[in-house]
Amino acid sequence: MKNHSLERVFKLCIVASAALLALQARADSHDEMESTEHNGRLTLATGQHITPAFLSGAVQQPLNPGLSAYPNFVAGEAVRSQLSPDGTTLAIVCAGQNSLYKPDGTVDTANSTQYIFLYNVAGANMARPVLTQVIQQTNAHVGLVFSPDGSTLYAAGGVDDAVYAYGKNGGAWSQVAKIALGHAGVGVGLGVKPNAGGLGLSADGKTLVVANNYNDSISVIDTTTRTVRYEHDLRPFQANNEGTSGAAGGTFPFAVVVKGNGTAYVSSDRDREVVVVDISSPTAGRLIKRIKLDGNALGMTLDATQSRLYVAQDNADQVAVIDTASNLVSAKIDARAPADLLRGAKYTGAATFAVTLARDGRTLYAVNSGANSVAVIPLTGRNANTVTGLIPTAYEPHDITFSADGNWLYIVNGKSITGANPEHLYGNTALVTSVTFPGGNTAAAAAARASNQYQFQLERASLVSAPVPKAYDLPKLTEMVARNNFYSGEPDEHDDGTIEFLRNRIKHIIYIVKENRTFDQILGDLKNGANADPTLAMFGRNITPNFHNLASNFVTLDNFMDPGDGSMDGWSWALQGRVTNTETITQQINYAAVNRGLSYESEGTNRNVPVNLATIAERDHATNDGFSSGSAALPGGTANLLPGVGNHASSDAPFGIQKGYIFDAVLAAGGTVRNYGFLVSNIGSIGTQGSPVSDPFAAGIVQVAPLEPALAALTDVYFRGYDQNYPDLWRYNEWKREFDQFVAQGNLPSLSTVRFSHDHTGSFATALAGVNTPETQQADDDLAVGRLVEAVAHSPYAANTLIMVTEDDCQDGPDHVDSHRATTYVVGPYVKQGAVVKTRYSQVNVLRTIEDILGTQHINLNTAYQRPMTDVFNTRSSGAWTYNATASTVLKTTTLALGRTDGSVQFALGPDVKPRHDAAYWDRVTAGFNFDEADQVPPARYNKVLWSGIKGKKPYPTPARSQDVAQTDD
Repeated sequence: MKNHSLERVFKLCIVASAALLALQARADSHDEMESTEHNGRLTLATGQHITPAFLSGAVQQPLNPGLSAYPNFVAGEAVRSQLSPDGTTLAIVCAGQNSLYKPDGTVDTANSTQYIFLYNVAGANMARPVLTQVIQQTNAHVGLVFSPDGSTLYAAGGVDDAVYAYGKNGGAWSQVAKIALGHAGVGVGLGVKPNAGGLGLSADGKTLVVANNYNDSISVIDTTTRTVRYEHDLRPFQANNEGTSGAAGGTFPFAVVVKGNGTAYVSSDRDREVVVVDISSPTAGRLIKRIKLDGNALGMTLDATQSRLYVAQDNADQVAVIDTASNLVSAKIDARAPADLLRGAKYTGAATFAVTLARDGRTLYAVNSGANSVAVIPLTGRNANTVTGLIPTAYEPHDITFSADGNWLYIVNGKSITGANPEHLYGNTALVTSVTFPGGNTAAAAAARASNQYQFQLERASLVSAPVPKAYDLPKLTEMVARNNFYSGEPDEHDDGTIEFLRNRIKHIIYIVKENRTFDQILGDLKNGANADPTLAMFGRNITPNFHNLASNFVTLDNFMDPGDGSMDGWSWALQGRVTNTETITQQINYAAVNRGLSYESEGTNRNVPVNLATIAERDHATNDGFSSGSAALPGGTANLLPGVGNHASSDAPFGIQKGYIFDAVLAAGGTVRNYGFLVSNIGSIGTQGSPVSDPFAAGIVQVAPLEPALAALTDVYFRGYDQNYPDLWRYNEWKREFDQFVAQGNLPSLSTVRFSHDHTGSFATALAGVNTPETQQADDDLAVGRLVEAVAHSPYAANTLIMVTEDDCQDGPDHVDSHRATTYVVGPYVKQGAVVKTRYSQVNVLRTIEDILGTQHINLNTAYQRPMTDVFNTRSSGAWTYNATASTVLKTTTLALGRTDGSVQFALGPDVKPRHDAAYWDRVTAGFNFDEADQVPPARYNKVLWSGIKGKKPYPTPARSQDVAQTDD
């Protein structure tokens, strides 16, 4: 019988806690230098909190494989867990970056693998699983399944294009087979490899189905002979499907479940569908149906009777219930939270990843990776198919498994807080010459790699075990999840008043996104009371005078975090305020020191294909005809390579599918947008060292093709995109050309997005205008930003334009507080002047501020419930401000035309800075590095090279973690 009294009490608890949570949220967001751990709550770079130990009886264990040479190493990105049929063994597979460097700074290939952890969960070990064995597997993805008799454990091999089979011998598991899938190292994309993903096993255990994640197919395997019976392409062009060429469907297959012995259900991530395939034939598969869904289909599970299939969907934050008799969607379950908690809000971003049924089959548990929670969904009774409570987890949960008796739950989590990384240094350390380290910068660079403090290496997976919570526990658990994600926050009078004031005065925002530098790396030498470490400052005031002046004259944000780990998810955080599940996992593998094959799934491309563009002609234009030429020989040919405009790295918004970008929000609100360098592909020539095109507009040479249709007519095609050969000052000149027109015509757009990227550094041998060392490239970036601020300050738009400068990520440098702590600058009217603002902010708060000032809808749950950056502003000021840019003297060593329109140039005070090494040196020490795209160089190696080149013989700094070495002005 339903306990209606308990239900009413639960709802009252949720509502009654809202006011208290609102006050606490306000306090949390404004605490000075809020501690990473505060009353048991851990603060993430995303701005959210996690409470992994809040669940009663919870035990959290790091997934430490016990490597003798690396005793403190913990594997990252746990993605899948499975319980053996006899209930004694819990298996967990990781698919993370998981790269290690030896003491000499070289890659430890043998240990840079993926890991399968095996825990004993029998009897008393249910409460605290005991690690019994760790299997190292070269590569992996999300596939993991036990045979029905428990004698074999199958694991997908990712780019190895194989399925590994493990058997138990003498109490230990060992590899008994490696089943090759036969794709000859070729995936269906532009220059990509295969990727074996999800696994499904038939009821009798004789048929294993693997999702070929990068080949848009499934391989059907005979487990007796351990050979592939056949491969079935999931795309519509195949005759045993619809036979329709050029139609979208079946791409990026993710998970597989098998009903009985003859029907496979395959989730298609990019195409938002489940593909049903008859696999009963020994020689060929046959399409039964495509079941269209609202979101990106990921994890799935069948109920005990196999009459219902449950499908987790990212973007929609939904679980689809599919009747397997009719293959129709019978219900759609909102997996975000209890309905009353979100008060009807349409925002998504909880990022539902996986689903698991309780042992009794009466309750479904949906894992929300983006909200760090598990949703509890009863399947019977009055509240059937609705969320009745939330369970808090550790960072980025991916799966939940139950003990054999159903009384214990096991949650696997992909990440952890990284903390400080003072020994990481800059990727090109050996090339830096303005700073010298004792022993030589080359040695310092090697030591930096050997520290294994690269951001991805510090993200550690964990297993949380706990008793399954009772119904009466759910109100307090839900309250904590709501508090962690700010769901229960009420309007804040101070914030609302500040935003209303600004909205009436600020009509234009210029949003600049730069690259890869930590706070200490740039601003560590500040002496204004900021929490800074001067020993880690590599590009200090003499290289970046404008960044120092902007931080000192306006606001120093010394507690600002970039949630992204690299450019792949960094651009999603910078533009969308969240990241999709597939992008997160793909990035971890893509950024590995040992290349594991997955592509850069971001900034408008999937598998290196510009998928936002619908036609072959558009794709060829964006790839310099590389789309047709690179796909003609692939199965299905050019017409069937990721057809349609699905992009599984794009997020949804209340105003449209795949419309979750900040520029979409501005456009939907009736605002105007101008884009400089975001979501573009470089297509135009920049000439040669002898005759570079420093003014593409005057030369009539188009530089870029927009990769996002919404930006097609809004992009300055003469503003070059990411290219380390190209000076940022030239980019500034092109922006200034258009800005002068806007001034003359009085029509500056509501939002301008500007990409300056030379602070990424690289391409030293071919860099133009002599901007060919780390110091000159960083200084070039600094001057471009400074000149842009100066141009606005001395224009009619100074009184109503706000400039916000952030980075996509800050992976490439050390910081004594946290590897995610980045430089961010806010400049313009009503911005505080000479202030140090210690409020904890992130890119989510930047986007929320833009939304609120420009009057747009919120993009997602994160921007809807986190607060704007009101502590940055002073509404009692006159709003007057000005700025004059200065150039680092190191730019005198280049051939850049540094003068303004009137020929004047102001250099920073102090002696001239000159690079110790020339371009030939830098080219030699970075031989083999790929600077053509963001973050395609080995970061740890690059950091060491830079440290050595800049710091010379200066000893490698090893300050205490989280040490506050802030200084005051003399």
